[in-house]
Amino acid sequence: MNNGHQTDHTAQARLIASFQWLLLTVVLLAFGLWNLAGPPMWWDEGWTLSVARHWVELDHYGRLRDGELARGGLEASFTVTVPVGLGMKLFGVGLWQGRLFGVFCAVGVILLLAALADRLFDRQVAWATVFAALLLTMHPQIHPLLQGRQVLAEMPMLLYLLASYLALWWALRGHWLALLPAMLGLGLAWISKGQTAPFLLASLGTTLVAALLWRQWRIAGMVGLAILGGYGTTRLLGLLSGWLPVDPALPLDPVEGLLDVIALVTGSRNRFYALQQLLSFGIPTLLALGWGLWNVWHRRNLALSSDDDVQPDHRGEARPATLTRCNQANWYIQLALLAFIGSWLGWFLLFSVGVPRYMAPPIVVGSIFVGALLGDLTGGFALSASLKRLTDLLTLRQINRLGMGALLALLIVTTGLSLTSLAFVRYYGEEDQAAFRVAALLNAEPPGTRIETYESELHFLLNQPYTFPPDQLHVELNRRSLLGEEVVIDYDPLKNDPDYLVVGRFARENRLYEPVIERGAFRLILEDSRYEVFERIRP
Repeated sequence: MNNGHQTDHTAQARLIASFQWLLLTVVLLAFGLWNLAGPPMWWDEGWTLSVARHWVELDHYGRLRDGELARGGLEASFTVTVPVGLGMKLFGVGLWQGRLFGVFCAVGVILLLAALADRLFDRQVAWATVFAALLLTMHPQIHPLLQGRQVLAEMPMLLYLLASYLALWWALRGHWLALLPAMLGLGLAWISKGQTAPFLLASLGTTLVAALLWRQWRIAGMVGLAILGGYGTTRLLGLLSGWLPVDPALPLDPVEGLLDVIALVTGSRNRFYALQQLLSFGIPTLLALGWGLWNVWHRRNLALSSDDDVQPDHRGEARPATLTRCNQANWYIQLALLAFIGSWLGWFLLFSVGVPRYMAPPIVVGSIFVGALLGDLTGGFALSASLKRLTDLLTLRQINRLGMGALLALLIVTTGLSLTSLAFVRYYGEEDQAAFRVAALLNAEPPGTRIETYESELHFLLNQPYTFPPDQLHVELNRRSLLGEEVVIDYDPLKNDPDYLVVGRFARENRLYEPVIERGAFRLILEDSRYEVFERIRP
């Protein structure tokens, strides 16, 4: 009877947990989809949206330049762009249709973070991970839901990455077939965002070396196969991308030196800026990284257990070493995640250009360890006991480690919650339709009216021929805006003979069109939010 009652209780608990996760999914989707076309488009979004639109409408996977087919260049990887295009194929060409995929990815990322935390720690840590991901990611360029509502590569990459780690966890527990989805996810993550590959290799390479040092041959074999399979998947996906409709006769628009301006920057100006951003928005992750490394080191005996070990059950009877494999899987996946977070944050601090968006992946993945750290600081989320310890500490009645832990948890939560709330209030409900209005004005001109603009979001919306600088100029503009170098920009838009010039945030901040405007070749006819529309002055 007791066994039957226990079984009923377990089934009921699972049903309640399933309902809770389903409710969370619905709430996240509702928040993600609301006013999806409201926030203004980023410059990065426009390139991907344009290629997706042309694929849907023209069966051309690339851009248009002056109304003619052109190669792609600055759009996201096809593992991001193709799903964006599929959203447009299903629901029609438009902004919210293009952003759908990112929302689904963001929701999936949060659920996968919870799933990993549940398996690596426990259910309470899983919910704390959700709390950390949604309410302690303090910058709008880092917040998974805010970033997922735009056509960017971070959330798709993280979806593929976290799914692969979850599959690898199953593989390390003895389910060899799980290696196949792990390889697929690793390959997709590898090519979805350019910065990912070295940190993915650092993550799995660290795990492989640890397994080899401790002679865990089964673990080493599976991790090694995952690395090889992930790389093989990238090659296979590269071959499969050949079915995309790209005319090989179209000239390439090469870009050289981009890594030097975003990924291998050593100037003191950018190093100080990166440190400032990390200390402003990454303290919870840094603390959690330190705690996670300490925890992994002190629990390394779990990784040293043999597959042949026999563990006693609750009755003291021998049973198969299932628990041993579970402990090993937990330990090695924690190590892999910590290596990913640590190597990425190390690069951000030492070599990145310092843009906050570039530390989003490790901050989001680090939510797992932030949740676990909060659980440790509060004695397993014993809030009433933690409050008492905090009160004793603040009134100087009792100063001890537990009280200091409760104080640190309070500081993490209150600081993170306040800054995240400010970012969410500022950017979540944002609505700016200026790009649509400017595009409608220009589309109403006679067919064939030529427009010069480097605001890529307008490329997505325009039905008129438009021109823009070669992609190599993007590197020089980054030197000017991100590195503070006064470089000479050798580009004359008049060679394209435009009828109108549109200057938005990107061109204005980079001072791209200042020389031609100062020469009096155009006159201002409209200002709308961030955009200025100039008409050509012809003799």
